[in-house]
Amino acid sequence: MKISLLIGLLIGLSDLLFTANAQSVSSVPNSQNAQGYLPRWIVKFAPLSLIDPSNTIQFGVERVVSQQNSLQAEFGYGWQGINAWNRGNETRYSNFEVWRGRAEWRHYWRRAPAPIGGYTAIEGLYRRDNAMEHGTVGIGSSLDIYQYQYYQMYSLPISNQVWALTVKVGRQFSMSANNRLLGDFYMGLGYRTGTTSQPHRPDGYNYYYPSGLIIDPFNLNRYPNLNASFGIKVGYAF
Repeated sequence: MKISLLIGLLIGLSDLLFTANAQSVSSVPNSQNAQGYLPRWIVKFAPLSLIDPSNTIQFGVERVVSQQNSLQAEFGYGWQGINAWNRGNETRYSNFEVWRGRAEWRHYWRRAPAPIGGYTAIEGLYRRDNAMEHGTVGIGSSLDIYQYQYYQMYSLPISNQVWALTVKVGRQFSMSANNRLLGDFYMGLGYRTGTTSQPHRPDGYNYYYPSGLIIDPFNLNRYPNLNASFGIKVGYAF
């Protein structure tokens, strides 16, 4: 039911963006600025990446490669000091950091040439979370009385890797008279998978301090196979 609803919303948004793009073709016949050239490069900033549970400072570059096609790459990095979701969790995790990268191919619709108008895109995502995890493990247990011979505290590196492939629809629009300042809105559906690695943790029953987080970045059970994404970017074309 939820998947059908998300697919329906995506199709509805695609129709809306396609209609808006068709209506704008007559008013924006091409994306040439007042100096008479077609922008080929757009440098972008993704503000919503700052409020993600695994947040990053995220920048991207879009390169127009033909009349209706472009390629886009993004890179972001975040650390524990800027993560409002993780500040109360330093007893469980420390030295928390996030690396995120995206690669995307875009096809702009109708007669409006890239980089202005509605588009369809295919995006690949890779994200890696790293931290030091602090916990206690009970060793030498008795299954009958649930007692342990001794307890061992540990601090070990833990990492989390996420991959996703997403089909998106969006619209990139001018925010200035010369088409240099651009806004970019999109949403999409796709597939997501991930792994968590902590190879050196001692065997036994693990005890942790309360995480204090709404979302634990290293709990991959929270990730559904269905990936839903949306975002807003602000860019400058040249």
